[in-house]
Amino acid sequence: MSNVTTKAIAKVAAVATGLGMATSLLSLAPMAHAAALTSSQINSIVSLLQSFGADATTIANVQASLSGGTPVSTGTTGSMSGSCSFTMDLHTGSSGAQVTCLQNALIAAGYSIPAGATGYFGAQTKTAVMAWQAKAGVTPAAGYFGSISRAAWNLGGSSSTGTGTGTGTGSSTSTTLTGAGYLTNESHLGSVTSDLHAGDSATAVVGSSFDATGGDVQLQRVDATFDLSGVTTGSTNLDQYVSDVELWDGNTKLASMSASAGDESSNIWTYRFTGINDIVKNGQTANLYIKVTPLTSVGANQDGSANFEGTMKAQLLADAIRAVGADGISDTYGTLNSENFTVSSANTGTLTASPAADNPVASQVAVASSTTTGVKLLAINLKAKNSDITVKNLQISLNTSATNLSDVVNTVYLMKGSTVLKSATLGSGKYGTVTFSNMNETIPQDQTNEYTITADIKGDSAYADGTTLIASSTTAGWDIQDAQGNSVTPSAAVTGNTLTLTASGLSVSMGTPTATLNSASFAGGQDTGTFALPFTVTAGDTAIWVGGTATATTTTNSGTAFATSLGVVFATTTTSSATTTTTTASVSAGSSNSNDNGTNYYVAANSSRTFTLNLSVGTSDKMSSSASVELGYQLVGINYSTTNTMGTTYFTSNLNTFKTSDIFLHGH
Repeated sequence: MSNVTTKAIAKVAAVATGLGMATSLLSLAPMAHAAALTSSQINSIVSLLQSFGADATTIANVQASLSGGTPVSTGTTGSMSGSCSFTMDLHTGSSGAQVTCLQNALIAAGYSIPAGATGYFGAQTKTAVMAWQAKAGVTPAAGYFGSISRAAWNLGGSSSTGTGTGTGTGSSTSTTLTGAGYLTNESHLGSVTSDLHAGDSATAVVGSSFDATGGDVQLQRVDATFDLSGVTTGSTNLDQYVSDVELWDGNTKLASMSASAGDESSNIWTYRFTGINDIVKNGQTANLYIKVTPLTSVGANQDGSANFEGTMKAQLLADAIRAVGADGISDTYGTLNSENFTVSSANTGTLTASPAADNPVASQVAVASSTTTGVKLLAINLKAKNSDITVKNLQISLNTSATNLSDVVNTVYLMKGSTVLKSATLGSGKYGTVTFSNMNETIPQDQTNEYTITADIKGDSAYADGTTLIASSTTAGWDIQDAQGNSVTPSAAVTGNTLTLTASGLSVSMGTPTATLNSASFAGGQDTGTFALPFTVTAGDTAIWVGGTATATTTTNSGTAFATSLGVVFATTTTSSATTTTTTASVSAGSSNSNDNGTNYYVAANSSRTFTLNLSVGTSDKMSSSASVELGYQLVGINYSTTNTMGTTYFTSNLNTFKTSDIFLHGH
């Protein structure tokens, strides 16, 4: 008993001594700060006070004083208006005096930050901010101290969700988030430029796209990196080539920084864009581009001429993007995306040729005994740089497995949109070129025009079934000039893909797929999902039957060989969770036909019929409310035959895009 009493008395004495020390420290704080205490010394003093049981307000005020700040007045939880002045967004990774002030105020108001006011915004500070946001009514309570949180702070902790300025592909004008969203399906974007010229407007040099899945997502931070360590002759300062670095979502600029404002380390420049407030709605896509604006002139040894050697790289590094969902879970996204570029003082125009997004993939083309019109062979993009470009003559090449091109093609056309610009007929031989002359197509500087090559295919009696046809562009045989009259050569040839002409085959077009979440309405219930993938089959000159069953496969490779009588073959998308599900699948037809045999569906020669793959999905194992399963489906193959008995012939061409979006199944 005497030991307990002695310890209790000793503790009371220690607390009293410690509180007296705290009071003394407050009075001596200016002197201590003048003596430039280190962070470890300040933390030692704070730890001593904590060991003596000092209250949070005393600790916060001592720490603020020792750090050179101003002690805050005692506030109540969730109401701290006026204690700090914030001029920037604060989030994980931020540091400085404003972070210190925020931490001191939160600690003084009773929110726990065990490490104290270190001036670094880490996990403990984020947790404290989330707790304050929840009490202050800030939505989402994600731990990101942005404009909404600052407004609530200045109002003394009372806030309602406001409207923001999020714009761009997949963005919203409201900062309200819904669902447990995160980013998926990263893809490195095309439409970036490697050869920039002095005086160009803001130009994309690297880009990545992401889909918002499971709910809305707010972008918090994007880091753009420029690696100039590969420049061996010329400046390694980015601001000697460009004036500004910009962040865009689609066609909307989100943020901009001066090229001289980046952080430089060993010739690598980093530009951090924060406070973006760009909302990507559930199911939509953010197309994030980094753009640079070249200077109006570049100095000696700094341009893309012979005096410049090496490469500059525009990069979105791994984890360059941070985003948060409505559930407050923040994460980083991105894999290394690096693109080389130069900034040249030359003023000669250039013409970049590349495959268009709708350039045909290798596929079957269903043909008939009569002419099949408007078959697309090639789609190319032509982009003018540094000058307006006038294309007078354009040349393509064609080849076939038949004896003569003229046996296969009636007429070949050069088109812009739905307008026929030029047409030509083909001669003998398996290989030939066509020059579309006197086009006089002017492409404005920095503009991209798409042109397509289409053909009228002769009746199938003129060539063997399975004949192939390929169209490509060339780099020779063109007549191109820039605005100064300089001769220009296209940057590259665009190679087309093999099209197989068959009268006993089919072509397939996709309808609009749907994915529907059926949420359980009671505790312990499990969500289910329903999916529908409509597709239209067109037969060639021979009637066919399409397999009416549905079979799952574990591969998404459309070139995989399948066994007999699998019908419509499907798989989960590559972004789906690797989990066990129970799936009910069927194929239905939009109309009836007397030639259907109960299992397989009939498609008459030279006619079309629409079918739907129907899927109903649940989980085979009971999930907890915190678990989720991501699911989406895609077509892989369509079994068909010229008789009502299925063999091993499958249509697999061009099915990569025949898929639904993903949904999330949860337990309740």
